[in-house]
Amino acid sequence: MKTFIKRNKKNILGIASILMVIFMVITFIKTPSPSNVYEDEPVEDKSTGLKADNEASKPKSSKEQSKDKAKDTQSKKDVPKDLPNVKTSDWQLDLVNAEHPIREECKTLTVMPNGFEIDKRIAQDYYALENEARKAGHQMVVVSSFRSVAQQEKVKQDDIAKYMAQGFSAKESKQKSDEYVTVPGTSEHHTGLALDVIDAPWSDGGNGLEEAFYNTPGGKWLDENVEKFGFVIRYPKHKEDITHINYEPWHIRYVGKENAKYMNDKDLTLEEYVEVLKEAKK
Repeated sequence: MKTFIKRNKKNILGIASILMVIFMVITFIKTPSPSNVYEDEPVEDKSTGLKADNEASKPKSSKEQSKDKAKDTQSKKDVPKDLPNVKTSDWQLDLVNAEHPIREECKTLTVMPNGFEIDKRIAQDYYALENEARKAGHQMVVVSSFRSVAQQEKVKQDDIAKYMAQGFSAKESKQKSDEYVTVPGTSEHHTGLALDVIDAPWSDGGNGLEEAFYNTPGGKWLDENVEKFGFVIRYPKHKEDITHINYEPWHIRYVGKENAKYMNDKDLTLEEYVEVLKEAKK
């Protein structure tokens, strides 16, 4: 009897041991190890009940903080300290070209004594320019100013017809016209802020809007003095790859005195200046 009880006790202990091992194996399999948790698995914030990305919730290392600081410093350095306090949305900086068609034609026009129209907001500065030129011995003549889209269409067609009359094909005539005459809707003349100006001797000699005008006394005076009155030579020499318009020493554009000075000091076209302002988030 004792032998039987002893033998059964051993069997019971053996069975209990086996069951204990099985229980431990099952428990180990069901419990995930830390390595089974994905690094980018969202972690729930118990205070808010929201889940946040693990990487975002980790504090940045000193090296990462230094990089961020360097980026901020670099951005501040990129903004010129002498940049005028203006915005690209300012009316005098309205950019009109092949990529930026006119949003609407000028509605603040005034008629000049010569019958041409300009934006009334620039009239005083332009008259001051004419008076100063007269004192210097140059009588300026306005050849063109504000043009509606319809008027620009006629100018364009007349210019193409001129080249075709010289024997150029229709395609060649349009290409040659595009070098100086903009497509309707993309001309600065729609803004009322641009004027084509030459002097009386040049005009009286039967000359028109030609690059050689720059070599005249009046042309040189215009180039050197328009800035004082808030104007720039809109399509300067050696900037054709940016403006996509050939050099026009007669085409002046109002941008405001502060902007004109900055653009001339930095040798910037309006396209370049607007881009600088955008980078400075102005």
